[in-house]
Amino acid sequence: MVGFDLAYLIVVPLTGSMLSLLGLFRSYIALGFSVLSLFSSLYAFHLTLKGGEPVYQWIGGWVAPLGIGLRLDGLTGFFLLMTALVSFSVSVYAISFFKGGYEREGRFFWFFFFFLWAGLNAFFLSEDLFNLYVALEVLSLTAVVLVALPGYRKAIKAAVNYLILSLLASMFYLFGVAMLYASYGTLSMNLLSERLTGTEEFIYTLFPLSIALAIKAALFPFHFWLPPAHSSTVAPASALLSGLVVKPPAYLILRLWLEVFPENKSLEYLSWVLGTLGALAVVLGSYYAIRQKTIKMLLAYSTVAQMGYLFLMVPIYYQAQVLHVKTMVLEGFALQALSHALAKASMFLSSGNAIYVARRDELSYMPGFAHSHPFTFFALFFSGATLIGLPLSGGFVAKFLLLKASIQTGFVFQGVIFLIGSLLAAMYVYPIWKESFSSHPKKLYDQPIPRLMELSAFILGFVAFSIGLVSGFLLQGIAGKD
Repeated sequence: MVGFDLAYLIVVPLTGSMLSLLGLFRSYIALGFSVLSLFSSLYAFHLTLKGGEPVYQWIGGWVAPLGIGLRLDGLTGFFLLMTALVSFSVSVYAISFFKGGYEREGRFFWFFFFFLWAGLNAFFLSEDLFNLYVALEVLSLTAVVLVALPGYRKAIKAAVNYLILSLLASMFYLFGVAMLYASYGTLSMNLLSERLTGTEEFIYTLFPLSIALAIKAALFPFHFWLPPAHSSTVAPASALLSGLVVKPPAYLILRLWLEVFPENKSLEYLSWVLGTLGALAVVLGSYYAIRQKTIKMLLAYSTVAQMGYLFLMVPIYYQAQVLHVKTMVLEGFALQALSHALAKASMFLSSGNAIYVARRDELSYMPGFAHSHPFTFFALFFSGATLIGLPLSGGFVAKFLLLKASIQTGFVFQGVIFLIGSLLAAMYVYPIWKESFSSHPKKLYDQPIPRLMELSAFILGFVAFSIGLVSGFLLQGIAGKD
């Protein structure tokens, strides 16, 4: 760790955000700082592969409860890796995308893109609940701007709805944090875990915190803001929103249950509430995805369904009595988050390629697309296979780990939902593949797609599928921690 300050992971993309305002060299600045941010995150992930105890750093030398703490462990490194892979690929895609008729949006995109990257890294590294709140607000406000980026009525309306719900969630979160601080005098997660043991008052703080994070994560029935928000904006922004921005609230819920809250009977009941809402998200999110006629709305509802898996496993984790089962659930959670982030970003970028040439996003405009643009079709194929959870893919290994843990702990309900979710995913992914192959290409598909746009979507989809083959290596840091 000597010679590597965790603050670099925040400062580098933040600097990129400021310098991107210099319009003359914007593309070169964007690419340069994307590469620097990617390698910073890869190095941080490399450090976590050694396992061991978490590493703490304190800004300005002030320690808890007054100082701002950053922490790096296996789970943090995994989510930093996820953020870096998706963000870097989106940046490569966006360089060509914003030169092809979206120049106005491109002038503002890069500032908020790097701001979002910095906010994500800050969130995953933050050690106390107030700094997590600050990072969460940065993410939410930046995401609202990205939704509104196209500037037309539909996007503005979706952004306003998103902003109102986000502010409501922030009020709930602050209320819960204030209750914790009033009772225990600290917001450091490390100190809270010590002070909460043997007490009951913290149970009342769970409700506002859980509601706030459920809204931010679009957990059923708080999901209604997500489909219009994620489907209304331009393809690179949709990829970031659906692949990355919904993950931090689920990550924080896991952190709270994993490290802060002590064992309590009330938590067992709440774990079942979260698990049941996760199951409803998987089933109903998939049902609405199947009914959609436009590819971006289909993908947005698919995000609601895939996020349900991250909450479905909460009761399994909380009530598992054996350490290796808890580790298995934790690994399944991390791998599901990574697989979904890569696959969903690839699908939104691929749909952006189709819209780039057709200027429409109805599935009925997809016939023959595979014949005219096979590279983009293979991106849709690999990413769709990952969402379904076909063998060898990252989604398959994640769902296998969660299914195995549910069987070993006797959670038959969760196991059945994992299987039903895969079947329903196949039902909404298959029409995309079928339409792409169904007939000869339309003439409007004669227009070529910039190579960087096809390449970045394909690589994301291919990596999402292939990580199932190297999942053991990727999960070393998480396993080592436990």
